[in-house]
Amino acid sequence: MSATDVTKRTTAASRRGAGRASRPDAVDRTDAPDVTRPGPRRRRVHASGVAYVAVGTVLAFLFIAPIVYILFRSFLPADADARGIGLESIATLTLRNYAKVFDPSVDLRQNIVNSFVVAIAVAVLVALVSTLAAYALSKIRFRGSSIVFVLLLAPLVVPFQGLLTPLSIVLGKLGLLDSLVGVVLVLVTLQLPFSVFVMRNTFDGIPSELEDAAAIDGAGTGRILRSVMLPLAWPGLVTTALFGFMAGWNDLLSSVTFLSTDSKYTLPLALSSISTSFKIPGVPVIDPGLLTAVACVATVPVVVLFLALQRYYTRGLIGGSIK
Repeated sequence: MSATDVTKRTTAASRRGAGRASRPDAVDRTDAPDVTRPGPRRRRVHASGVAYVAVGTVLAFLFIAPIVYILFRSFLPADADARGIGLESIATLTLRNYAKVFDPSVDLRQNIVNSFVVAIAVAVLVALVSTLAAYALSKIRFRGSSIVFVLLLAPLVVPFQGLLTPLSIVLGKLGLLDSLVGVVLVLVTLQLPFSVFVMRNTFDGIPSELEDAAAIDGAGTGRILRSVMLPLAWPGLVTTALFGFMAGWNDLLSSVTFLSTDSKYTLPLALSSISTSFKIPGVPVIDPGLLTAVACVATVPVVVLFLALQRYYTRGLIGGSIK
């Protein structure tokens, strides 16, 4: 190729480039996009965040509203229902209900002690028995383990009211009627199916390789359960203990059925008698304001315990419900 040909081609390429540059609709493809203008994706993310906050706020209000109403109702007088409850009821708020609950003449100290004894005993026994049973059903393979597990869950479909008469007969033969021990045993029996279910699924979620490694190191079954399994199953253990405590603390039906001595009454049973009066001979009349105040007082220990163990409770309940 001669120098003349090279010169001609260079000149033609220059002319074509100049022609394209002179066009009015030419676009410079090297220009960077405008990053300051938000795209549709960013707008969608922002809108979804606002919707999430709005829906969460509405749901939180719906859950909190009944609690706020109960607290408000506990400060109203006995004739609030007859007058009608509205914004004007704020002017009638009183501490009479709480003053009556904490009146020294009522003396609820023994009932509070009884409730704590029952609740703590139920929590400890439920956690202990359900842990041992769930570990055996989950990690120790034996013939018929699935059948045993189904039989343990069978009481969940039986209403507690249908068991009151048989339980009364059994406790009477054992000499445990009108005894806190009898109430504890009944509540532990009722809580075990759910607790075993939660703990078994919790143990199922722990890799078996950890147990095998501990066995190779010479650890026995008890040592493996105590040193390897329980630290990992702690959320499930806390969940079962918390449910056991709530069952013992809030129990009313078992106490009404199996207890007859005033000194052995638990707190819910004692508080229910406080909120009931006999203005008409033989006709019990419930004081709604006093009843809600009683409910608020009885709820405080459970709420405090739940808030203190909330993170363990949430993890244990999710881990024990999903295999």
